[in-house]
Amino acid sequence: MLRRLLVPLTVALALVAAACSSGSGESATEAAPDSPTPAPTPGDCDPVDPTECLLPWPNDRFTTADDTRPTGRRLDLPASGMPVNTQGVAVDPAEWNRNDGFSPASIGLTVIPGLDPVASKLAPQTDIEASIKPDSNLAVVDVETGERVPAWAELDTNVTDPSRQPLRIIPATSLTEGRRYAIGLSNLRRADGSEIQPTEAMAKLLAEPDADQQRWLESLRTAGVDTNALDVAWAFTVASSDSLSGRLRSMWDETREQVGDGAPPFTVTSVNTVGPARFVEGTFEMPKYLTGDGATGTVLNNDGSPTGTPTAEGTMPNPFLCVVPTQAAGPVPFVVFGHGLLGSRNEIRGIGTLVAANGIGVCAVDFLGMSSADIPTIGKELQDLNLFRTQPDRMQQGHLGFLLLGRLLASPQGFVTDPAFQTAGGGPIVDAEQLSFLGASQGGILGGAPAALTDDWDATVLAVGGLGYNLLLNRSTNFDRFKPILAQGYPDELTQTIGIEMVQNLWDRGENSGYAQHLTENPYPTRSEPQRVLILEAFGDHQVANVSSEKLARTIGAPRLAPTLAPGRSTDVEPFALIDPIPSLPWPGSALVVWDFGSPTPPVGPTPPREGDDPHDNLTEVPQALVLLLGFIQPNGEIVDVCAGAPCQTLG
Repeated sequence: MLRRLLVPLTVALALVAAACSSGSGESATEAAPDSPTPAPTPGDCDPVDPTECLLPWPNDRFTTADDTRPTGRRLDLPASGMPVNTQGVAVDPAEWNRNDGFSPASIGLTVIPGLDPVASKLAPQTDIEASIKPDSNLAVVDVETGERVPAWAELDTNVTDPSRQPLRIIPATSLTEGRRYAIGLSNLRRADGSEIQPTEAMAKLLAEPDADQQRWLESLRTAGVDTNALDVAWAFTVASSDSLSGRLRSMWDETREQVGDGAPPFTVTSVNTVGPARFVEGTFEMPKYLTGDGATGTVLNNDGSPTGTPTAEGTMPNPFLCVVPTQAAGPVPFVVFGHGLLGSRNEIRGIGTLVAANGIGVCAVDFLGMSSADIPTIGKELQDLNLFRTQPDRMQQGHLGFLLLGRLLASPQGFVTDPAFQTAGGGPIVDAEQLSFLGASQGGILGGAPAALTDDWDATVLAVGGLGYNLLLNRSTNFDRFKPILAQGYPDELTQTIGIEMVQNLWDRGENSGYAQHLTENPYPTRSEPQRVLILEAFGDHQVANVSSEKLARTIGAPRLAPTLAPGRSTDVEPFALIDPIPSLPWPGSALVVWDFGSPTPPVGPTPPREGDDPHDNLTEVPQALVLLLGFIQPNGEIVDVCAGAPCQTLG
């Protein structure tokens, strides 16, 4: 479903590159000033890692006290240390500094010249359970409890200069909202076995810690860390729920108050019947929380709010497309569909006839901010990260559209008041008790946001989805098309890595990472009970990394259908570590189901699978997977054994 976007994306990015060229015909990079980036003010940076001002990352060194925020802190990223693009434009930290902590999907970054992770016995991707053992040289620790978080360490091979190659510390589950964490790296060594010494600043911190440093050092000791053996350590605070999802929750609260038990105004503009399927197009009105006309490139109308809470100004039309079964004699189940990477609602045209023939309806709107209409804007954002906020800002407006689409399907004052959504006898064709969500690919990465807020559907399928674009990008072949554009704006490879980590703190507002902790437990007030969530993973997926799907499963506490893979297919010491098998079938709760199409085992590290066939889209062709999905999305649905007690696989 993603490959057909290659041509328009390439054209759009080429146009962006042309638009950024100088009038003399020089490219943006060639015309850029060749003077070095001004040195940041020394006091703004953390001398524990002198490689770049913002390292180690994330870091409470770059926060300030703020007792008006739930965490008691607010980001205070230094203007003098922010990335500068080839046009000499520095990133303005103002939008980041509204946050009261760092992303729950944060990946730790620090440069340790000469480090060999194997010689240092740092827990690798293939053995995350090693990181929670008391003698692990890698420790990610909850400062409040002293408990270790499972994680792995890897060198960022996308940075080719050994002197600037960062170590990435990747938690294997989301970090708890509003909590503080310490990262400790001990007994570090080079490939020849020689010891790496702490920097002068780190040695001073260990010898003369202030009260705050003493507090988080003590948490490392509680976790079994010998602080005398520490080589690098720092602490950071994770953003609160208010900071992560508060904007969208405020938008939905206001909208729900206006709509009540009803639905927004809508207009059907086109009805076209093809065999068993009635294709219904139209628009509905939603409160406009974006500036201007709300089109691509606009941002939330929140400049006057220190926390970013937006204000609505009028309404904006949101186009929808539905496929209605024409042969239904009564109400039938409907699915809200979330499209793939930079796609649109029109993706359901390809499946509409098949779905309708099986007596199911489907409706879709666009993921604003990450739809086909946003492709030119995304190209510009990559060359100037100041522009990036438009993406998550529009994504939140788009999620409001999905929430209202659910309301239009569920409400007696919604779609069923129009003949296009009625049976031949004039009765409603939508069964409001049988609504569900299916997000595919990008839809499986973003769909957790509306699912966590709505009370109009209770079953959510996140197919080949995941969590945290900062983990996904360099492990996805899709990033091949974007990375050269990012490099045109920010040619230094370490700056690219830091930039991706920075923008994740804005991306959280629109993707699963900012909402997942409220999907299956601790539901938001707008939901009466947790969602049931089915995560579908294609083993060896070239586009959505398996480690991200599994991180999402750990975050929401989803057990896995077992046996999960045939012996020898995984390179992990303990495949699917810390994801329990489903205790018994049928299973009424959330789950991770992995399907093996025989693609090569994915590589270890921040690089995408490239060998063999990409199984990303293959689940749509597996009848057993359809049976599994249909059994799950029905009211009181369950996970059933569709693989006869064996690993789910379709080989050949």
